[in-house]
Amino acid sequence: MLPNSAHGMSEPTAPSRPIARRKRKPLSCSLCRRRKLACDREYPSCSRCRKTGNSDSCSYEDPPAPSHQNQRTSDVSGQNRSVLTAATPVLGNTASSSLEGYRGNVNNRPIVSDLTEHAGTWQLIGGDVDGATTGKERPAIKADVTELTYPPEPKPTEAVVFRGENYRTQYYGSTNPTSLIGHFPELRSYMKETIKHHASLPGVQKELKALDTKWKYEKPSNLPVKTADLLLLLPDQAEMDASVRLYFDTLETMYRIVHRPTFMEEYDQLQKDRTAAKPGFIVLVLLIMATVSCTATTDRTYVGSSSIGRERGSLWIETAEAWLGKQSKKNIYLVIWQIRCLLVLAKQMCRYKKKRMWSVAGDLVREGMAAGFHRDPSRLGGKITFFDQEIRRRLWATMTELELQASVERGMPSALAAIRMDCAPPVDIDDDDLRPESDSTQIQGSSGHSTSTLFLRLCRNSLDLRVSLNSRMNDLTSDLPYEDILRYEDMIMSELRNLPAPTNNSEEASERKLSQMARAVLYLQLRQFLVLLHAPFARKTETNSRYAVSRMVCFNAAASMIDQHWRLVQSGNLMLLLLRHDYFRGALNLSHFAYLSSDLQADLCIPVDRDALLQYIQNALTMLEDSIVYLGTGFTYHWYISAAISFLRSQTQPAKSSTLKQEAINQVVRQYYRVLASQEQFSRAKERIYSSQFRQGNPSEAERQFDVLDPAEMSLDDAGFSQFDPTVPSMEQYFFGDPAAWTFDNLWEVA
Repeated sequence: MLPNSAHGMSEPTAPSRPIARRKRKPLSCSLCRRRKLACDREYPSCSRCRKTGNSDSCSYEDPPAPSHQNQRTSDVSGQNRSVLTAATPVLGNTASSSLEGYRGNVNNRPIVSDLTEHAGTWQLIGGDVDGATTGKERPAIKADVTELTYPPEPKPTEAVVFRGENYRTQYYGSTNPTSLIGHFPELRSYMKETIKHHASLPGVQKELKALDTKWKYEKPSNLPVKTADLLLLLPDQAEMDASVRLYFDTLETMYRIVHRPTFMEEYDQLQKDRTAAKPGFIVLVLLIMATVSCTATTDRTYVGSSSIGRERGSLWIETAEAWLGKQSKKNIYLVIWQIRCLLVLAKQMCRYKKKRMWSVAGDLVREGMAAGFHRDPSRLGGKITFFDQEIRRRLWATMTELELQASVERGMPSALAAIRMDCAPPVDIDDDDLRPESDSTQIQGSSGHSTSTLFLRLCRNSLDLRVSLNSRMNDLTSDLPYEDILRYEDMIMSELRNLPAPTNNSEEASERKLSQMARAVLYLQLRQFLVLLHAPFARKTETNSRYAVSRMVCFNAAASMIDQHWRLVQSGNLMLLLLRHDYFRGALNLSHFAYLSSDLQADLCIPVDRDALLQYIQNALTMLEDSIVYLGTGFTYHWYISAAISFLRSQTQPAKSSTLKQEAINQVVRQYYRVLASQEQFSRAKERIYSSQFRQGNPSEAERQFDVLDPAEMSLDDAGFSQFDPTVPSMEQYFFGDPAAWTFDNLWEVA
């Protein structure tokens, strides 16, 4: 008879004893296992520990030495581990040895069936034992003290600005001042409703746009590049002396582009005989005047939406670009680099094609890198004099500062984040002690921080920190945890404390100490990051009182930025209004802070004084009006702040909401009328901007009438737009400049 096994049957056995289950090896980290929470088992620390700031305490227990039977089991499971290691980067010997214990745990971990589908998360095979399901069925496990004390950080909403459509788009990232509007939907709705029901604004915009279009075809189109033609653009001697003096007293106290003694020697020769001047030096003088032309012009007259001073500065900028384009790319000398730096600075001061500023500043840095400015010039040894070494250091420091601030304003990562540089900061020496024939042994450095290079030396101390902050704030995939925010804040405050205190010693020469303008920029370029870092958490104070500190930091930093600009304006220095937009950023943040604080029943940490807040915002609005006076443009920023003040007042006076909306519109319209009322006749404007010899090269009216108009430059009448009708739903075509900047259809919010 065949055995029972041959018939596929087994003999009946006695009731078996319960099988002793082998204790499962701990795979979670020690913290997650103690708190009985799901762990993703990432190395060197799991994501839960990273979010709660416990990365240092996250550890995995080493498993006991596996038996022979366990090794066979591991080998079987290891057959499928190729799915996980396929996307894993190759590690070095040191990294491999440090992960040896961790890999032992991986052998017994559940295998991901489809790595691409689950995007790198661990999934248990079978829905019955899914960690997510178990967590939902046992909510009490999650309610431990640590999780309640430090809840998951709020994922910030990304608000970026896209302007244009199809391929004619402009992108502005998170650090751009206007991006805050994306987190302030109440103000956006208020502004759109105000524009919709008040028809006075599009009318004046249309009138100013028509003047802009006519002026484009009235002004000369040819630019001089010959020495004789360049001399025709120089103004009279008194005006030129005043502009040069103003430049050295303001901007050159920060950005060291020109060596004053050698410049003044050549400038004196220009005064004696203009015909003997070198063309490169003439262009250099034109750009120096262009940087201060908007504030140096005494009378406030305009052609279209541009002041006479801005138009003159734009002419000198275009002339310098045309001349620079004709120069050899091989035989480059010092004046070429000075012109390149001054072009970026002049464009910023004149708001010349402001949408291109980030690209222009980035090109300057890349050109400097191609010439090796990012490497310390001492590496060249005897091929370069000590004087030229120092000038190279100053120019590179200036390039980096201009490019970094342009990146912050645009909301883009800086080009400096992707490079390594070892160029030392400028030497602590004044221009009078630095001569072309000097060498390092003859230099007598001044003691302490009292030289004209102090600003760039102090900027270099915080450059790495500011580059890192700008990159992380504009990184699309990086969400900073609150602990990192606090650490960055400590670094910023440490840099602020290291700045020299103001001195009242009148005996010290003005050129040998930090100017008021340079001191303000040193504070502003650091405090702007305090606002940017804490703003996402300041908006979440109602969900977690822990973030009340962020709201307080935002308020103090924003108010301080406005105050820095306000005190500088009161002292008579208006340069910073055109160079930076910190006061606009601060006013928007204060407006949002005031609105959020109105919803809190009792803010014990930050008692809100609405009158003080409104006064800060009103000061910013006044400075925006001043910038319009000097430039003839900038109405959009003025409209944002004017509407914000009206919106905040309507919260406490709802009965006057309609009147307040009308007042907000009237404030903006008043700025338009101020520009329209001071329009200069085109013939007179050309006489003031262009010389008579220069104007002779213009095309005649008969030649110009056959020109084809560019659709982007056509006036509203040329495009066939009808008169303004407030009942028409779509009003985009009536708004001057970029329509989406007024209707907020260009804000993309990504949760």
